[in-house]
Amino acid sequence: MSDKKKAKKADEVEKVRREVEADRLVEAALKAVSMRREGASWGDIADSLGRSIVEVQELAKVAYARLGEQTVDALRAESEDKIDAVIRQAHFDLGTSCKTQSERTALYRVLLAAEAQRARLFGLNMRPDDEGGHDDGAQ
Repeated sequence: MSDKKKAKKADEVEKVRREVEADRLVEAALKAVSMRREGASWGDIADSLGRSIVEVQELAKVAYARLGEQTVDALRAESEDKIDAVIRQAHFDLGTSCKTQSERTALYRVLLAAEAQRARLFGLNMRPDDEGGHDDGAQ
């Protein structure tokens, strides 16, 4: 193989290596944001990803910037998924692990708050005085 062909092949290998590394960084950034949203500390995220705290914070900044470019509909869908997950888990816990009335009451509050949040997400949080365009109580 000629030196020219070897150099070209080496350039191609390097290009692929950089693309793979970029993909890994994107995955790490998204994982960092996901873990942070779930309440993990920067230290826990760094340990999980095998990176320093500063690196994961920088990766998360990039991911947050990219997420900020998402459309409103995409963000709304993501929020709805999170609310749905809370509602599913609360219903599961209500049926399986609530032993006392106070535990059930706490979960009812979580469910009502999640449903209220979902209503606000879809613009369904009209007050009674907003209905029909008047607030004199006549209907």
